[in-house]
Amino acid sequence: MRGGEAAFGTDHFVCRVLLIKDGARLIAVDTGIGHAGIADPVSRFGKQWLDLARPALDPDETLKSQVTAHKRDPHSVTDVIVTHHHRDHVDGLSDFPWARIHAADECRNVVRDGGAGLVPAQWSHDIVWAPSPRPAPEWRGFATFTLDGLPNTIRLIALGGHAPGHVGVLVPTDDHLLLHVGDAFHHHTQLLSTAPAGVEDFARSVQYDEAERMNTVRKIATLSGDKDIRIVSSHDPREV
Repeated sequence: MRGGEAAFGTDHFVCRVLLIKDGARLIAVDTGIGHAGIADPVSRFGKQWLDLARPALDPDETLKSQVTAHKRDPHSVTDVIVTHHHRDHVDGLSDFPWARIHAADECRNVVRDGGAGLVPAQWSHDIVWAPSPRPAPEWRGFATFTLDGLPNTIRLIALGGHAPGHVGVLVPTDDHLLLHVGDAFHHHTQLLSTAPAGVEDFARSVQYDEAERMNTVRKIATLSGDKDIRIVSSHDPREV
């Protein structure tokens, strides 16, 4: 992003996509930038966003190409969990038009109603919506939800503030819990209230509800010292 390390505490950000292996199928958390976005970036992202973010637009880094590079059939990606509707998280959906899409109801409403921050071109193919998430027991003070047809051990975690219906995803692994927090924070220093000015300025510029966002950051910060929980955000190169 423009401003570099001096403004943002890092010389680059990432666009992290999580793949969960469930037997023969793969479950994606977000899709990042896809092949359609690389072919026609202006219509899929807008010139202003491209000038700000300056994405690499490397076709080899797309989710579909990475799945193929790991010798898996892209059709093995049967489900995609969307943390929120922003352009850098959903552009690759069109690379997996057969996949069922899981999202919070508030996120679905933005897509249906054409809300702020939505890029219609990214949703112009036939979306296969999965049934709405189902409320599940609270976890560490966070509301959680299970998803139709997916293991109950995979939970949506309500992480409000950044966008309507913004969620994280909690996934158990062999030795820890992995919490993908989407854009709940962009740089780990936000959890310590020591973020460079550029990070907080950017977070405020794209937020949906500041009070809710700050409350979410505070709640995630209480988890960051737990060695049994591995926290990753969509854009921070460093894990917590």
